[in-house]
Amino acid sequence: MSESLQMRSRLLTCRVAEQWLALPVEQLSEVVTAQMKTVIPLAPEAVNGLINLRGKILTELDMRKILHIDPDQNQNDYRTIIIESDGIENFGLTVDAVGEVIDMDTDAFERTPESLGTNWKKICHGVLKQEKRILILLDVEKIIQMSMPVTES
Repeated sequence: MSESLQMRSRLLTCRVAEQWLALPVEQLSEVVTAQMKTVIPLAPEAVNGLINLRGKILTELDMRKILHIDPDQNQNDYRTIIIESDGIENFGLTVDAVGEVIDMDTDAFERTPESLGTNWKKICHGVLKQEKRILILLDVEKIIQMSMPVTES
C-alpha cells in the first residue's frame, strides 16, 4: 500500500459514471455544488475553468474529461470536491455524485487489478472491495499531473 494512503484513513466516496471512487479526507476541504466558472482559452481539455470560492480562485478539473468518459446529460447536477494539495495550488474536482465518509478497511484493500481500464490505472492507488461495490482509491497528485500536463518552455 502506498505510504501516502495511511492504514487508518478516512475516505470520501464519490461516483463518476457508474464507478464508485474514494479520496482521502485529509486532502479535501469541502464539497460544493456547481459553481459559475470562467473558461480559460487554450487550457488543457480536463480544465473546466476557474471558479471563485469565497474569494479564492481555483482551477476546476473534470473527472469525466480526465478519464475520457462521455459527458453526463445533466451536467449541472454535479459536485465539486475542493482538494488541498501539498506544494501546489488547490483544485476543484468535479464528480457526478458524492456518497459518504467511511473508514478504510485495510483488509479489503487490494493492489490495482490488471483488469482495470488504462486511464483508471493511471490515477489509482488500489481498490477496496465492499459488500456491494468496489471503490477505486484515487491518487490526487496523479489526477492533477494527468490533467495539467507540464510543458517545457
